[in-house]
Amino acid sequence: MAKQEQRKTQKAIGKPQAPVKNRDQYLRASFLYQAAVLMASSADANPEVSTKATAATAPLSRLYASQMRAVAQKSVLKLDPSIKRTICKRCDSVLIPGSTLSVHVENLSKKAVPHADVLVHTCKVCGGQKRYPVGQNREHVLFTDREDIVSKSS
Repeated sequence: MAKQEQRKTQKAIGKPQAPVKNRDQYLRASFLYQAAVLMASSADANPEVSTKATAATAPLSRLYASQMRAVAQKSVLKLDPSIKRTICKRCDSVLIPGSTLSVHVENLSKKAVPHADVLVHTCKVCGGQKRYPVGQNREHVLFTDREDIVSKSS
């Protein structure tokens, strides 16, 4: 009886969805990422709290982020670029603008007409930098961030 109901709901919904491979690994990576962000934001949100609490949560945040990266690498998961951009590759700290991340636009062109603006994210923990080309067109959207591409892949 339950199988017949399942078939009816699949017909009503349309084409049955294929199960996601490594679903448990995705869930584990998601949990670790959320825990890392929570620990990093709790250390940042309460400046009046003693520095002992801040000193205790920062290493936990980095540990969770490094474990998330290890889970993704071992099970060959493709992480979303927005998640990759919020974690430092060198020290595995969560990048929060203002507290652990400084952002500025740089233009090192030698010509009279500037043409190559670069958005630079600098980690305040280790000094690591990520550089994203901005260029002249400030409204440019990266391929991975385009709405039409994201909606088709989901």
